[in-house]
Amino acid sequence: MAENKLCMGCMEYKGASRTCPKCGYVENTPHNPVFIAPGTILHERYLVGKQLSENGQGATYIAYDTAVSCKVLLNEYMPDGLCVRVKGKPTISVNYNNLAQYKALMAEYTELNKSLAKLRSLSSHLTPALDIFAENNTTYSVYEYIEGINLVDYLKENAGELSWSEVSAMFPPLFTTLSLVHNAGVIHRGISPETIYVTEKGELKLTDFCISGLRTNSSELVSEIYHGYAAPEQYSAASRQGTWTDVYAICAVLYRILTGSKPDPASSRVKYDNLYTPQELNSNIPKHVSDVIMEGMNLVGEDRIQTITELVTRLFDQPAAGFKTQTLEISRSGIMKSSQANMEENQFMDNSYYDNGYADPYADPYDNGYNNYDGYDDYDNYDDGDIETDEDETTAFDKLKVPIVIGILLVAIVIVIIVILVKLFAGGEEVSNIRETTSMASSSSMVEQIEETTETTEETEEANKMPSLIGKKYDDIKESFEEKYGVTLEASYEENDEYPKDIIFWQDLEIGQHIEEGMKIKVKISEGSPKATVPEFENWQLKDYLAMCDERGIKYTTVSEIDFTKQNGIVVNVSPGPGEEIDTETVSITVSYIDNPEETTAPPTEAPEVVEPPQEEEPPAEEVTDAPVEEDVVAE
Repeated sequence: MAENKLCMGCMEYKGASRTCPKCGYVENTPHNPVFIAPGTILHERYLVGKQLSENGQGATYIAYDTAVSCKVLLNEYMPDGLCVRVKGKPTISVNYNNLAQYKALMAEYTELNKSLAKLRSLSSHLTPALDIFAENNTTYSVYEYIEGINLVDYLKENAGELSWSEVSAMFPPLFTTLSLVHNAGVIHRGISPETIYVTEKGELKLTDFCISGLRTNSSELVSEIYHGYAAPEQYSAASRQGTWTDVYAICAVLYRILTGSKPDPASSRVKYDNLYTPQELNSNIPKHVSDVIMEGMNLVGEDRIQTITELVTRLFDQPAAGFKTQTLEISRSGIMKSSQANMEENQFMDNSYYDNGYADPYADPYDNGYNNYDGYDDYDNYDDGDIETDEDETTAFDKLKVPIVIGILLVAIVIVIIVILVKLFAGGEEVSNIRETTSMASSSSMVEQIEETTETTEETEEANKMPSLIGKKYDDIKESFEEKYGVTLEASYEENDEYPKDIIFWQDLEIGQHIEEGMKIKVKISEGSPKATVPEFENWQLKDYLAMCDERGIKYTTVSEIDFTKQNGIVVNVSPGPGEEIDTETVSITVSYIDNPEETTAPPTEAPEVVEPPQEEEPPAEEVTDAPVEEDVVAE
């Protein structure tokens, strides 16, 4: 079988070699027994490879679909804390006390993927389930394998940020897709640069849909919250969530892309909100775009922009200040015309495309009224009110219009014939009509060339304007910025109380000024402040929490703890406690985290065989007989 020569790390052909030449995966590499062993076949179709990621809902593996010969992603429902893997098998064993909860969450997982599967033909900008099947006491979903990178890596390759013109060209199809998802009754709750992928064609894809409990703090599952992009209501299981939750996330993504800075976590903003507006960090961002993003990141859900429809309208239509709507019911001819001409790319501009409420999550998402649109009948039955028309009344001009047109056409034909004759008999002598025609054509062509040249020049000038580097991490943007603009960044380090360590806080070339190739641009990097506040640790993974401490210049030591009721790698305590101000030069904090050992079952031990020493043979006993003893006969 050809599958035997596939690499379990990347599902590419590796031949007989034990080490994959493409990804470096070594054949028979030991795997974590908590997950499915590489090489396992599921559903008599899917060859399971290396485990790629995990969260409180389950695990994702790279896999190979032997039916169509392509690699896919396979997600296994395996909620942390509710079940365990049977040793040496792919089967899931569910704790009896958690059985009801396990089944309820599995039903939600299945319905979520069924709803997304119905959207597969409506949008190519999400990754719906290609297949769903039940096996081994659980449910599996199969997704398309995306050839591309996530938005985090894409930004690193593009100097850490994008311009509004680039964003406004890339994101409309994603907005359309998200609106379709909402109309199907599905809320993502995890939109972030890590869950948006950029394909090799430059298209955006929304990935990583999960059940609601995973993206909500204090729920029955170990939560997976993307700090900085998660809305405030996701930090409390009692708060109401909806489309406005995803609006917060997508606005936070726009904030990150346009400014190059990750927004503060909503949990921190609730206590003390000092978030800069996008325009304060990058003056090239249009003011109305900056204002709309901030309104989309409003901490109060009721005051936030409620739907993607409204968000798109506010971003692209530039309405008057204070304008707020749930849906658009007034059609603008220009927008409608653009929508009908480019429905797939610009459906977000069509005001009839969205709906106020939520569709029945179990209803057919295809039945959204798009196929039964009777708008043209409405135009046919349009009531003109008091306007009266009389088809029989015609003006003198109307009566002469047809003869005049015919006459003009005849004159034009005669002129063309004359021009041809003059060309033939006058040896190419120019006539005025030809000169005028040529002049008009040349003028039209020249205008088009001037417009194209102007647009190209404007784009070039826009691309060569100095962006804001303030607030960005120097090491993250240095290489890509220098490569993009052909310049050299000269850095100097100074103490700064306002900016964390390694963050740029000053640049000598002002924002918007022209950048010339070969320039040396000076920047100042913060060495941090000797004072820092210990950050909150709740629901933070160790690596993310330590990265945040590094940004603040906080020294730390780590202490591992064992607690099988909690997820591996999660921070459970910090000393000194969160919120305390410390001197980073003399004080270090202690970070406690969970590091549970892998559960292993020792092989049964057999009692040692007891070997009895050989017994010495006793000498044979002397035979005792009853024969009479012969007495010596004494001769007399």
